[in-house]
Amino acid sequence: MSTPFTTLIDPSRSHRAKRAPRKLQWTAAGVTLSFVAVISGCGGGDSAPAVPPTAQATAESRCAAFLGRSFEGATITRATLVPASAAAPEYCIVRGEMPQDLDFDVRMPTEWNHRTVFRGGGGFDGYLDIGYISDPITSPIGSPDLATRGYATIATNHGHGMALSDGSFALDTEMLAEYAYLAVPRVLAPAKAILRERYGDSFATAKLVFEGCSGGGRQGLIQAQRFPDLFDGVIARAPANAFNPQFLWYQKIGKQLAKPGAALSPAKIKTIGDAVYAKCDGLDGLNDKIISRPDACQFDPVELACTGAETDSCLTPAQVESARTFYAPTSIANGRYVWPGFPAGGESAANWLSLSSLGDGYIKYMVAQNGSIDPLQLDPTQYVSRIDQLVSMIDAVNPDLSRFNAHGGKLILWTGQTDWKITPNNATNYYQSVVQANGGQAAADEFVEYYTAPGVNHCEGGTGADKVDLAGPMFEWLEKGVKPSTSTIVATQRTVAAGATPASRPLCKYPQYPKYVGGDANLASSFVCTTP
Repeated sequence: MSTPFTTLIDPSRSHRAKRAPRKLQWTAAGVTLSFVAVISGCGGGDSAPAVPPTAQATAESRCAAFLGRSFEGATITRATLVPASAAAPEYCIVRGEMPQDLDFDVRMPTEWNHRTVFRGGGGFDGYLDIGYISDPITSPIGSPDLATRGYATIATNHGHGMALSDGSFALDTEMLAEYAYLAVPRVLAPAKAILRERYGDSFATAKLVFEGCSGGGRQGLIQAQRFPDLFDGVIARAPANAFNPQFLWYQKIGKQLAKPGAALSPAKIKTIGDAVYAKCDGLDGLNDKIISRPDACQFDPVELACTGAETDSCLTPAQVESARTFYAPTSIANGRYVWPGFPAGGESAANWLSLSSLGDGYIKYMVAQNGSIDPLQLDPTQYVSRIDQLVSMIDAVNPDLSRFNAHGGKLILWTGQTDWKITPNNATNYYQSVVQANGGQAAADEFVEYYTAPGVNHCEGGTGADKVDLAGPMFEWLEKGVKPSTSTIVATQRTVAAGATPASRPLCKYPQYPKYVGGDANLASSFVCTTP
């Protein structure tokens, strides 16, 4: 039996150890603020007088006044006013630290738009100073231009300071609990106190939204399912909510490719991808290397079986088995851990041969709890008790969102359809289960909408339109009652080849897809969201 997550660690508990005093420095705009910080246990308290939010208080003095103070168990160890630039208007960034290694940043624009987004992480989270997690200016993940548009943002390292792909933190049970489900609710209390201090009464009536992709999408669904009163809205992109089956799929792929003669070279994978595009690219009305109808694409790798001597343009029987393994559903331990298969599209060496680092960390440090084992030799059926415990801690697959809905919460789900780290069918299956568990389609439509992005890889990249603002539509839904699907949402291609024109597409609510109806193939106006 798995342990219910509520019995593991209470989010109000302080951790077992305090950091040793350390000197910290952060320099910006020619001003250096430093002090010796000692992290205290959870609780209120304020170690320095606040600067009154009056017209006489400058933005710099208000920002500097946070340094060294305590908010709900967190001590502020950095406070910097970043001057306006071409990338963003002026803002104050503060770093809060909590026992034992839980850190967070709050970015507060001087000219605030009365909207706040808690930005989720990804991978195994960790080091907060990389842009992927904390910086809405440089990160390619999530809604673009949040800083430019005056949003306040919150981000956390989710309990440890290790690299995104380093799973060794999981050997510490409390760090694992932070990563699994505790970090966001623990951080949110001091972060909200900081925002109230800066913005006063106006923050009390402002809406608060969580947005994340991959691991960040899982974190968002954790909030909706387990802590339904914390956020007004959740945007979960490509959520890794079926975390354990997903990572067991990584191991399954690794084992298959390690079989004699079963490895797939980049050239072989390109052959597979080319065959898929040749067969399925035009199903949406346009040959543009964007498959908008993966549901209609019927491809079997055996179509590429070698009939003579092996070349890069054909597959041996062992390689056919490997390719089929990528697409096939996953069932581990006689169906105890299941995960849906992958649709065709986006096959590339970059997508298919980049799964080992996270998968290895999961097997070593979360399942076996032994960094010296060979991840491909571990038999998951011998670890079902441990995996059950991990499922109860980390996975976020409960479709019953009745408490979140009763709170007035809104949910937007999104996934790229050429995502080869998390099958797009994972988000689709979860959405369908939410509809069924929450009163049917009409009832679910009142608080959840699901969008798919053809040609988009994991969170970003690919041949499709991967850059789309979902924060704006979410706040319009929360503040004005305007459902995102009642307006046209346009996605654009973030990165294109030199001299190329970025593609744009209408973002279509599931089960619709963007059908080409004529005109410039790079313009969203040349497509109409159509039900298959």
